[in-house]
Amino acid sequence: MKKLVLSISMSLLFIAVGFAQKSNRTSAFMYKQKGQLVEAKEAIDKAVQNEKTKNDPKTWLYYGEIYYAIATSPLPQFQKLDSTAAIKAFHALQKAKKLDEQNKKHKIAKEADEYIKKLSNVFYAKGAEVFKKEDYHKAIEYFEYAYKVSQELGKFDTTAAYNIGITGVLGKEPKVAAEYLKKCVDVNFHDPKIFIYYNRALQQLGDTAGAEAAIKEGRKRFPQNLSLLLEQAQLYLERGDANKLIASLKKAIEKKPDNPSNANFNFLIGKSYDDMGKQDSAEIYYKKAIQVNPKFFEAYYNIGAIYVNKAAKIQKEANDLPLSENKKFEALEKEANANLKKAIPWLEKALALNPNDGPTIKGLKEAYARLKMNDKLKELMSKQKK
Repeated sequence: MKKLVLSISMSLLFIAVGFAQKSNRTSAFMYKQKGQLVEAKEAIDKAVQNEKTKNDPKTWLYYGEIYYAIATSPLPQFQKLDSTAAIKAFHALQKAKKLDEQNKKHKIAKEADEYIKKLSNVFYAKGAEVFKKEDYHKAIEYFEYAYKVSQELGKFDTTAAYNIGITGVLGKEPKVAAEYLKKCVDVNFHDPKIFIYYNRALQQLGDTAGAEAAIKEGRKRFPQNLSLLLEQAQLYLERGDANKLIASLKKAIEKKPDNPSNANFNFLIGKSYDDMGKQDSAEIYYKKAIQVNPKFFEAYYNIGAIYVNKAAKIQKEANDLPLSENKKFEALEKEANANLKKAIPWLEKALALNPNDGPTIKGLKEAYARLKMNDKLKELMSKQKK
């Protein structure tokens, strides 16, 4: 009789233990519903370690929901429970779906996906937060999780891939940057900056040929975009291929003489000649740029700068003369002032287009003062005080 009683007692004990094991999961859910996240976390952490409940998809669903609540809580006492709560929530929800599929119950996948979808905003927010602090490595991690969320839901998140790419370039992690920017290129993400950063990532990797190919593809897809054109110009200039750039731009102008982009093309040809020290040719193309676009501020300013720089060079030559060469000094000073006078109309036109441009204002002030154009100087000074 005693043996029978013992057997019954042992059976009740096993039932009680099994119930206790599942009660951790139930308690976790109830605590979460009441907003008691400390207790909910403690209970669900036990449930996912327990042999009886750790392979149950519902356990991992609850784990994901509780850790999502921790990750999104505005209260510091809950936030400090786990700084990686969002990441743990994502992995838990993935596991819940996997176990649900293995068990062929298909009861919780929809609910898990709802939470996974909401995690996207969490990862974006956390990524943006650390990005502002210039913690680019951590930002990449969060943006990658935003990307993984879309993959889990059977989608492609170009914005997440784009963010990873830009952050990788800024954070000097070109390998990951190039990988994700290539994904954006492959799906025809409609933003020319993709090609700018893709080119930079490839340059950081030392792939000069790939960088040039990326810019060419960008120019092909966005032929009107000035930023891409400038990026290509920079690439050619860094490689010492100014002549190659000039030749390609001249060919583009010949091909489409009525193209509005010819203003930019002519400007870049002028800038290339300018950088090569061929100022006469530079001025010709700056003027061509103005013919196409009469409001091209940079072209007006650069022509003015050509004459200002000429004047400065001649004046330095004059100042370096010995005192005995007074006549030559006067001749050179006169020539310098003549160049400075030529600069003024171009700088004035530039200032009319951009009234607050500091370098233009400074250049005009110095020219007016040097040439004793006191009325002009006074007028300019009075405008700056308003």
